[in-house]
Amino acid sequence: MIKLPKKDVEFITNSAERIYTYKMMLATGFKHITKRVRDSKIRRILTEISAGEAKDSQSWLKNIKDLAGTVKKPTPLFLIDLRVWLMLRILGARGFFEWVIIAEDESIEDLSIVALTLGDLDGSEKLTRIASDERLHVLRLKKEVLGMEGWEMGGGGGIRDVIFGANDGLVSILALVAGVYGATTESHTILIAGIAGAIAGAISMGAGAYLSSKSEKEVTKKENRRKGIKIKADKEEIKELTRFYSSKGFEEKEAEAIANKVYSSLKDESMMSIGEEVGLVQEKSWSPIKACALTGLSFAIASLVPILPFAFMSLIPAAITVVLASIATLFIVGAGKAIFTRKGWMRSGFEMMLIGILAAAATYAIGLLIPT
Repeated sequence: MIKLPKKDVEFITNSAERIYTYKMMLATGFKHITKRVRDSKIRRILTEISAGEAKDSQSWLKNIKDLAGTVKKPTPLFLIDLRVWLMLRILGARGFFEWVIIAEDESIEDLSIVALTLGDLDGSEKLTRIASDERLHVLRLKKEVLGMEGWEMGGGGGIRDVIFGANDGLVSILALVAGVYGATTESHTILIAGIAGAIAGAISMGAGAYLSSKSEKEVTKKENRRKGIKIKADKEEIKELTRFYSSKGFEEKEAEAIANKVYSSLKDESMMSIGEEVGLVQEKSWSPIKACALTGLSFAIASLVPILPFAFMSLIPAAITVVLASIATLFIVGAGKAIFTRKGWMRSGFEMMLIGILAAAATYAIGLLIPT
């Protein structure tokens, strides 16, 4: 065992627990999608992949234990299974696998960074090698199962649009209402300003989501054309190999069979075929119209939290209700956002609360400075 500083041991063991969890989530996710595959061969391969991910998670923990001497108790399997089941239904199959694979990739990157800072050369080399091997594994999953490039990240569909629309609706309209409240003591004025801001913000957010989603689809379409050109090039290479073996005296069918066998041995695409079979590669992106509607609507609904109390209450009770309701809703939305940011839900919830409170306090202070 290699002796490491306490802070490094803590960081490594925390990372080990996260990566173990992500690998078990992958194993469980593959197990879930196996149920919807009819082809027995594909189903058998998926089962093998699932078992391989589970085995890899155990060997990875052993490597970390050799380095750090201890590993935190991993997340119970029944909780992992429940989490995977929920995320598959919220994010969809592709969104789930993108989330888990990229979350694992980020954790491995963290380990690579800490490996470079270790004072123990042997420990640094071992940890770097482990991280490097895992990064290659993750890259293969990205490209061959999901058809993703290393920089790509999508998934989430409507849930993502709802969360981010609600987030902006809460913070921006709460800040607007706080600013107007600081400048005036009339509920009617605050109400009108809030409604106007909510309508304008919902239109702006909807339009932004539409243009963003449309641009993403255009980029994806262009990338698919590029991949189509690559497939065409692959066929040309097989033809070249066929002509080569034909020139060596083989009959055309024999030459073609040998060419296909040689090419497949050079370029193993079995994982990509699995991704296509279960719909991970071909899963359609979210419609720009739906993105527009969901983002704009979620913005409008969330913005009602800091507005509605002024329509039914007197000024002071309304202000107190707005503060309490907004803080609670900000925490809920922030915790929901953790699905995509991969932060802890508690941390994400409190972070969103703090942002909303600071924004409201700043605009309220500005409102106080404006003469009525």
